[in-house]
Amino acid sequence: MMTAPAARRGLIALLVLASVTTAWAGDLTEILAPLQSARERGAFGNVAGRAYTEGQRGGAESTPSASVSVLLLPRSAEFDADLDAIKARYRDSPDAFLQAEPKLGAVRQAFERALIDSGSGYLLLGESSDTAGTFRFASVPEGAWTLLAWQETPHPQRPKQLKPREALRYKEHPQIFGYTTVVFWRLPVDVKAGEDVAVRLHDRNQWLTGIREDRQIPDPNQPSAPKSQPTPR
Repeated sequence: MMTAPAARRGLIALLVLASVTTAWAGDLTEILAPLQSARERGAFGNVAGRAYTEGQRGGAESTPSASVSVLLLPRSAEFDADLDAIKARYRDSPDAFLQAEPKLGAVRQAFERALIDSGSGYLLLGESSDTAGTFRFASVPEGAWTLLAWQETPHPQRPKQLKPREALRYKEHPQIFGYTTVVFWRLPVDVKAGEDVAVRLHDRNQWLTGIREDRQIPDPNQPSAPKSQPTPR
């Protein structure tokens, strides 16, 4: 059974991959060279961070945010421009708002694939915050990086219950089973050899908040609504 968001995200991903991978080819050579050089000469630093929600009242303790996905990516002007373009338009319409999250995922995956295909997948660094909200990247090559992080919060709900006849009549209409809020953080990180960089991700420096609807298309193999039979005389 295929869900509407999955099909939509897949189509968006294919379109984005086709348009951006070639554009990054020249950009990658320029941005990867200094990072590869730093790696070869052993010039490493560390990046340590914490994700949390600040206290609501003065003096209140912050609440750690666990299971935040965190990526360190080589800083790319092309990649940054693609992210900026999505954010600049995502409030233009309801459709643009709903498409922002899958578009961001598609652009990120395309950039990751370009890194892997170039033989530089080892410069794709990923972590997840623990129960204390902390994360750490050790031995990061000196240079310019982009930190992209996101946290997903599901909001499940029961679809509207339909009567049997209505369920058959509207069986091709997708049902909404809830939605997921996806909060993104995006920060430039400059790593220097022998130094630690501290990063803080909280509710005041969020970059973008997107919504992913959970729409499920009913099974097409369900029997159709019975046609009305003429009343016998």
